[in-house]
Amino acid sequence: MKVVVIGGAGAMGMVTVRDLAESPDVSEVIIADANVEKAKTVQKWTGSKKVSITKLDVSDKESMIRTMQKADVVANAAPYHLNLAITKAAIEAKRNLTDLGGVYHMTLRQLELNKEAEKAGITVALGCGVAPGIADVLAKFGADKLDHVDEVHLRYGEVNFDPAKYKWTFRTVLEEYTAGPVVYEDGKFKELQPFSGKHVFDFPESVGKRQCCFALYSGLATLPKSVGKGVRLVDCAMSYVDEDEVRIKVLNEMGMTNAKPITVDGVSISPREFLFRVAPPPDVNVRDAASIVVTVTGEKGKESLKCVYSLVYRHHEKYGVSALAYLTGMPLSVASQMLAKGEIKQTGVLPPETAIKPEPFMKELAKRGVKITETIQKTHVL
Repeated sequence: MKVVVIGGAGAMGMVTVRDLAESPDVSEVIIADANVEKAKTVQKWTGSKKVSITKLDVSDKESMIRTMQKADVVANAAPYHLNLAITKAAIEAKRNLTDLGGVYHMTLRQLELNKEAEKAGITVALGCGVAPGIADVLAKFGADKLDHVDEVHLRYGEVNFDPAKYKWTFRTVLEEYTAGPVVYEDGKFKELQPFSGKHVFDFPESVGKRQCCFALYSGLATLPKSVGKGVRLVDCAMSYVDEDEVRIKVLNEMGMTNAKPITVDGVSISPREFLFRVAPPPDVNVRDAASIVVTVTGEKGKESLKCVYSLVYRHHEKYGVSALAYLTGMPLSVASQMLAKGEIKQTGVLPPETAIKPEPFMKELAKRGVKITETIQKTHVL
């Protein structure tokens, strides 16, 4: 199979490219990126002759369509704000697509293209990273074991062993911490203030107890409906450090997160966009550990059950990348290959929890050193 990786020169995309290149079923991996020099560095880093490069400007739809049509499936590892344009191009190109998620609001816009994707006969699998991605698949996996679901809680935590400012793209970081999180409670979606729901969560060893707050999470756009079964509460929280909150507070107070353009020496640009242009790329080589814990509670027959799924992963020694980069980029490769092989048959714009079959997905993750622990506890008999 041939795979185009849009944004393959980026922090997460480079891992996707390498995993694809190391997969025997993949014959060619095309890095489609605006930064050709960086793409050449990634190409050399993979050490694979399967990897080729094409320069791509996402704003040029016709060029994007032509590039997509070179492959059997397209993996989108570009920044999330480009997802809508890329999804529309995939529909026109009639090529199956995966991506890394749309930070909730973009995901809602992509889901509106469901009928167009169905008409084109293609599948767009959204949020195929770690969270969204693995976490959502596990949430649905646990919910499917129950007759009735009460609550779904997703937790992501990390700890850095090297100094690091941030490991996601800065655009994603800023959106997460300024737009405010969303939770689902008693049939309603509730928008909260940034850094709401502060609490300490105890992740598996290597990550341990971390300070968390609710996140603006793509999976909240789909999980309540996907899980169903009367679910009352769905939330997602991610770890943060006090420095994150202070940094965002200062930027807000200085007006640097304002999206309204201002004119400086005859040039119009918003402070927010200026930040995106000057912020350094994410730290991809940080030595770290990352974990997700998904808890689903509900009833099966006359028993109340708690289904807990967890994983923890340390930085990838062979690749020399952070646990976050590996856990995000590698599943995108796995999902893309599943899609190209016809293992995902449903067409339309789909969240990961309905697009991806959990058992074969977890099997592929385990082959790559990512093992998931399942614990099912009886809490009481009804």
